[in-house]
Amino acid sequence: FDSWLVSESQREGFNGEQLGNTFSLAYFGSSVAAIAAGQFGEIAANVAPLTPIGGGMYYGGYVSPFDLSNVVLVLCMIYVSSKWSENYGQSDGQTGGNFGKALGAIAADKRILLCGLIAASFESSMFIFVFNWTPCLMEEGQPVPPFGHIFTGFMIFCLLGTRVYAFLAGKFAVVEIGFIIMLVSSLIIMLVSAACHLTVFLSTNVMVRFVAFLFFEACVGLYFPMIGTLKGDIVPEDMRSTIYNFYRLPLNVIVLLPLTMNFSISTTFAVTTFILAVAVVAAYLLKFVPKSTKSRLQETRDQELEALHDTV
Repeated sequence: FDSWLVSESQREGFNGEQLGNTFSLAYFGSSVAAIAAGQFGEIAANVAPLTPIGGGMYYGGYVSPFDLSNVVLVLCMIYVSSKWSENYGQSDGQTGGNFGKALGAIAADKRILLCGLIAASFESSMFIFVFNWTPCLMEEGQPVPPFGHIFTGFMIFCLLGTRVYAFLAGKFAVVEIGFIIMLVSSLIIMLVSAACHLTVFLSTNVMVRFVAFLFFEACVGLYFPMIGTLKGDIVPEDMRSTIYNFYRLPLNVIVLLPLTMNFSISTTFAVTTFILAVAVVAAYLLKFVPKSTKSRLQETRDQELEALHDTV
């Protein structure tokens, strides 16, 4: 989706600020939809108890929200296929060499490499968090928490994060916002890890974890429009999809690691803390890497085209 949106925005003549606002609005809408999904999911989960229907299949209970999401996905697929136009970006027609060219671009331009390191680090920690937040908020001997309502609370803070980004985008450069997000997120995850360790020995109170998770979700809301704009500015258009796929390779490996090794909650959040620390360093270094000659020429060309477009 990011590749399609960036290419379509460039085709329509959007500048970097307009693209950033588009990403911010997109994730704002996503957060609103997620808030509604949390409420509908909680209602669907309570309509009927989890009931086997044979062959290892079930209906009702916590299966119902997933069934409901499939209906929404089908409706979205029908709308997108009928209303959206396809684009393929800029291509030289040599599809066989795209992987080699993309690897060469990542190795040659430190900005592309650091941008990928930020994306892989932050998003892998976020996905690990997705798999582990529910057991973090459960207490032995207590009723199961209303996860749908809790998820809605997360999405409200995520929505607030998108609005904070819209404010910051008018005050700071994109890379500076990135450093703030990575630093704050890392500190929050450190607090979560400490709370996980302390709770095991001192208390069964989950409120510290819950509050930390809320602030982390606000950082997630800040992160996605930031990284979408950052990648749109740094990654070359003719190799965008291929480079984005390379970014996801380490992300998937990192996410699978704690799952396959069956880490404890404390160890898992210690891992995410370290990963986010790597993202902080990468975001900090990105501030000091100069643009490549090709990037400066492309930026000059875009500014000339924008000035010509304004004149016309």
